[in-house]
Amino acid sequence: MMAVAIVLPITAGDDASKKSTIHLRNGQTIEGTITSRNEQQVEIVTTDGMKYTYSMNEVNYIEHQARKKNYDTAKFRGFIDLGYSLGVGEPRNDFWLIETSFGYAFTPKTYLGAGIGIHNFKPILSTYPKRTDKAQPEDNDPNWRYPFIPIYAEGRYSFKNESQNTPWVSLKVGATFINHKGFYTSPSIGYHFKSNQFFSFNVGVGYALHTAHYKLWCTGDTPGAIPDKSGSSYLDKSALFHNFFLKAGVEF
Repeated sequence: MMAVAIVLPITAGDDASKKSTIHLRNGQTIEGTITSRNEQQVEIVTTDGMKYTYSMNEVNYIEHQARKKNYDTAKFRGFIDLGYSLGVGEPRNDFWLIETSFGYAFTPKTYLGAGIGIHNFKPILSTYPKRTDKAQPEDNDPNWRYPFIPIYAEGRYSFKNESQNTPWVSLKVGATFINHKGFYTSPSIGYHFKSNQFFSFNVGVGYALHTAHYKLWCTGDTPGAIPDKSGSSYLDKSALFHNFFLKAGVEF
């Protein structure tokens, strides 16, 4: 039986990730996307838009290429985000952020994983209580020499399958154990832009809450004052730090 060739237009919706190869009994191979198949014949569309129809008597076997990545079927997920956060309230800090998350997609819409972040705090000194150990009141600098490094669990829900453009919501809950200690949580919303079978892009906005301690320098006779090895005294202050952030990143 002769193969019939028909020219078809290629559209942006063609799925190049579902390719197959037909191996004919005469040794010829045809690679493309199978559009129809039954016990009598098989139809395949090649990447140049040609459609071929073969009798199953002409076919030796059909090889289906494994998908390297497809967000509807892959289970492992990885996220890397970069962003900037503005503090609100008193006291407050701004910070640059790098956040990661790695985990498992239980369905094409639901994800559960864990990650670690780096939040490089910059204190807004005018929002902190003044030092009381100086003749003239001075700004108290919490001196965040080291970044906050939160470790967290993350749950994420996408409103459509991630093979499509879709909004998403996320919640991270964890704590900082390195450099500083305290509770951390961050809900966020964003948009997922499909790219190719290897990765995609995400943008998001959200809120972050940190708890942490800092030193408020004071005179040694202040009730509760703790002597410091520098010879000064301080009060151990606990604070809630509220921030709103914008971030962008990749998913793979």
